[in-house]
Amino acid sequence: MNTKVRIGIMSTAEIAHKVCQAINSSEHAEVYCVASRSLEKARQWADAHNIKTAYGSYDELLDDPNVDGVYIPLPTSLKKEWAIKAANKKKHVLVEKPLPGADSSQCLEEIIKSCEDNGVQFLDGTMWLHSLRTQVVKQKKQELGKVTKVTAAFTFKAPNEEWLHGGNGRTNKNQEPQGCLGDQGWYPVGAILFAFDYELPKFVQCLQYKLNKVDTIIEYSGFIEFSDERYAYFDCGVTSPHRSSVDIICENGQLRIDDLVGGFGRTGNFNAYFENFVGSERFFVDDVQGKEEVVKVEASNHTVKMIDTFANIIQSKKTDHSWHHRSLTTHRVLAALFRATLKVGEKVQILQG
Repeated sequence: MNTKVRIGIMSTAEIAHKVCQAINSSEHAEVYCVASRSLEKARQWADAHNIKTAYGSYDELLDDPNVDGVYIPLPTSLKKEWAIKAANKKKHVLVEKPLPGADSSQCLEEIIKSCEDNGVQFLDGTMWLHSLRTQVVKQKKQELGKVTKVTAAFTFKAPNEEWLHGGNGRTNKNQEPQGCLGDQGWYPVGAILFAFDYELPKFVQCLQYKLNKVDTIIEYSGFIEFSDERYAYFDCGVTSPHRSSVDIICENGQLRIDDLVGGFGRTGNFNAYFENFVGSERFFVDDVQGKEEVVKVEASNHTVKMIDTFANIIQSKKTDHSWHHRSLTTHRVLAALFRATLKVGEKVQILQG
């Protein structure tokens, strides 16, 4: 008897290749089908990935009673429509980030409400949260006492001028309204909220941002303040050398990760973003004197671990709303940071519920 969770992939986007590999590498899930707006394209992609069933529309995939859950790596502007349609068809929903709703969290709230009303799980595609390393970091963080401040970054250099000025989805606001803030910023902002146990901040500030020739954010620096004078700084964008880091400063020491997103060390191996990759095997702990300890952990493919999380929840037949809370908190903060571009340096409050 096949007890694996059967997942349908909606879109043949580049990131779907990596996630397809991860689904089939999981002991708990399998890719059952793929859909595209073109049956020919879906069939070609299915053949290349050894998938038996291909559909020429997303509706056909959602109508398939054999599909337990869907992975949605569609453009941001389409995610809300198809996530809600999937939930209404009783399909569990894994949505690639960034999430829809550039200047408010209303779109995401509607998606999550649809999932909760239909008794299905919502999960966003933040892979690093599911790695074995992240679990050890969380434990070490608790041992070091109260988190007082965090710095985080995710940057890389645009490969060429065309790419920088709208030739890529993340540099074209028609495809990604928040630009690089929504795309790259999701990671440092999410890491900051992880460090503060997903407490909603008091306010945010945009310290600096830069637009490209098509008025899309390509660089952003921000400040986030929490209660009790705890705070965080972050930056993101496609104008600086590659950095993928978070420093979590606690009362009794500091945690440092220098390969947060890919989990491949400082090797320059960008294939980790697109292929099945086993990484995330170490991080650093400094004591109050600055003495460094390299903490080794069991290497894991965090994309496979994310699929395991999704599949295990589906198999349990009991949804986990803590993941809904994490996604919504991250999105609310990003929405406030996006609004803050209208008044650089001024405090902007987070919208509640």
